[in-house]
Amino acid sequence: MNIVLPTLHVRRSVQAVPLAAACLAAALPVDARKEVHLLDLFPDQSDEAMAEEILSRSPELVAFPVYLWNREKVLSLARRLKGAQPSLWVLAGGPEATADAENLLREQGLDAVIRGEGEETFREMVQDLERGEGLKPLPGITLRGPQGILSGPDRDSGAVFAAHSSPWLTGVLTPQPGQGVLWETSRGCPFGCDFCFDARGSRGVGHLPPERLEAELDLFVRCGVSQVWILDSTFNFPPERGKSLLRLLAEKAPHIHFHLEAKADFLDRETARLLAGISCSVQIGLQSVRAEVLRNIHRSLDPGGFRQKMHLLSAEGVIFGLDLIYGLPGDDYSGFCESLDFALEFAPNQIDLFPLAVLPGTTLHGNRLRHSLRAQEEPPYEILESATWSPADLARSRRLAAAADIFYNAGRAVGFFSALLRSTGRNPVSFLEEFALWALGAGGVAEEHFLNAESWEAGEVNRLQEAFISQLFEIEGRHDLLPAAMDLIRYHYHFAETLLGEDTAPAPPELLRDRMVWDTPWRIAPTVRMVSFSYEILDFLETGGIDLEQFSSMFRPVGSVALFFRRNFEVFCESLEEDFFKLLQGSDGKRSPGEIFAGSISRREGEEIVEFAVAEGFLIP
Repeated sequence: MNIVLPTLHVRRSVQAVPLAAACLAAALPVDARKEVHLLDLFPDQSDEAMAEEILSRSPELVAFPVYLWNREKVLSLARRLKGAQPSLWVLAGGPEATADAENLLREQGLDAVIRGEGEETFREMVQDLERGEGLKPLPGITLRGPQGILSGPDRDSGAVFAAHSSPWLTGVLTPQPGQGVLWETSRGCPFGCDFCFDARGSRGVGHLPPERLEAELDLFVRCGVSQVWILDSTFNFPPERGKSLLRLLAEKAPHIHFHLEAKADFLDRETARLLAGISCSVQIGLQSVRAEVLRNIHRSLDPGGFRQKMHLLSAEGVIFGLDLIYGLPGDDYSGFCESLDFALEFAPNQIDLFPLAVLPGTTLHGNRLRHSLRAQEEPPYEILESATWSPADLARSRRLAAAADIFYNAGRAVGFFSALLRSTGRNPVSFLEEFALWALGAGGVAEEHFLNAESWEAGEVNRLQEAFISQLFEIEGRHDLLPAAMDLIRYHYHFAETLLGEDTAPAPPELLRDRMVWDTPWRIAPTVRMVSFSYEILDFLETGGIDLEQFSSMFRPVGSVALFFRRNFEVFCESLEEDFFKLLQGSDGKRSPGEIFAGSISRREGEEIVEFAVAEGFLIP
């Protein structure tokens, strides 16, 4: 049977890996896998183009993973496929199918949906279709029958998750050098937060055996993978399991960057040290700082204990981010502000702020009347209002979330945010509220653009930050601190951009042997950056976390130009001496060093500078 498994991703990125579809393909017998086509689709494609791409594979069966972000598009595509080829079997699975199976079928286009874990159900269903037996209400299937919608019993397959074939080890998915992979180490969630669907579809947690994890990790290393997103809602529960995983990562893949999700309650000093021993970033769900709000969703928080856990991570230099949700039952705008101030106290590398989504199939969805909670009836199911949240307060929260996303996250502000707060006498929320008000007014930013933080380029954010800080310091009468503030913002922007760029590779020896460096026109390599500062950049680097007032009182704005470049994934920032700066600035690909220096230094001195710049890769032909 010719099977197409299309995945409509949320966007084009290194995370666009069709893992769910690959798990279904890996569950089939070896011969059947040969007739399976995985297909990556993206929102920038038209429905017509996507349908043509699917139908060009001459499918007999098409099965889509369905999520919040692609439900409407997938259903539209399914209807188009059925219209073009009525005999085609079209199915769906995934979180939306599990939570809302009957409604998905009522929207037409689908013959059946697979609920819960799909591997066993999919394999049995394909076998039935190959035998010509048609669709049956097997365990885990809801289908459209002659008499209406039929549902088979639920399939409790969490216990056999470990026995499923690996999409990586079977070769269904092939890791690519320098790319990212999604790595499932467990499935399900042991915790029952009312707003979350993770624990509902799998009835517990299934863990993959250590030998499979080790084999998959060995494969990632051999293939030269650069990043791994670990799909485990709480990697550090139970704590010893999490520590074993971290030891494995440190032993096998210390050069790969791992993205993990953790629960603060189970962090300890040993876990923090193990995290510090690998390249990683850790995301932690805080959601709210108010105990009464958390009780409404079956969560809890000990603020003092949480503070201690974050300090453990900071002390070990672990990169971490925090999640907050606005719109939770019993919370309000002031509570959201309180939570955001609390979260930013720990200087997380990332702060992710989400509106409450009232997902079908969750406990919160079942209790929505109790909280007078009204939400969108279609994806993304966002809250519209509740007993404690007016539409106006939700709109204020959205603007505040966008301000944090733009200024703090996209603006890479973790390294200078606290210094700006101290210098302006503001707390995080008042600062961000003021930024939003200015951006939407004097800053000239359209509200639609402001609320769409993903549309912002780093350079655009940097210019907006500098303009806002210039006005804010003028209002406060702190002109004396402005040059230092600008230098601080500029340094972190260019450091981050260099880190995200390409390495500056040293020149091959033959490049210097084959050329008369003094008479050859050179140009500056596109991987390096020259940046002007008001102060000597080395003073900034040497003083570290000193605040702006202290720095401005200790140093004079004598000016400097810094060279930023990356080598072996490490960023270097060097203060340029006058002659070196003159050479780099003048190297436009048209003038030779002899013309650039024009007798200002001896040829011998100039050639030494040029040879060094070329050998280091700063200048290229």
